[in-house]
Amino acid sequence: MDFDKLIKELKDEIVALAKEKFDEQGNEIVQDMQIYLEHSKEKLQRWAVLFQDKKIDKDELVWLLKSQKDLLLLKSLQNLGISSISLGHFKNKIVDTVLSKIVEQV
Repeated sequence: MDFDKLIKELKDEIVALAKEKFDEQGNEIVQDMQIYLEHSKEKLQRWAVLFQDKKIDKDELVWLLKSQKDLLLLKSLQNLGISSISLGHFKNKIVDTVLSKIVEQV
């Protein structure tokens, strides 16, 4: 698994999701995503390898990914006045995107 490629694709897809959901305000998420992926990179890599080696199943991977959701602060979108509900839905989409990318790579 090319983890650097996975991280780059995740960043690109999540930024695209933000732009789709929040229009031009989505551009503000780039820095937040870099911070989130840097803080989570080691764990994501470890979990991806565990999943690839079949040491954890998809449900366990989902649980682990959701445990990182609080690290995803999205301060830039909060500062722009995006509602907590919209941010919560967007965080769930990010978790789903990370999950699908890891599953796709295996």
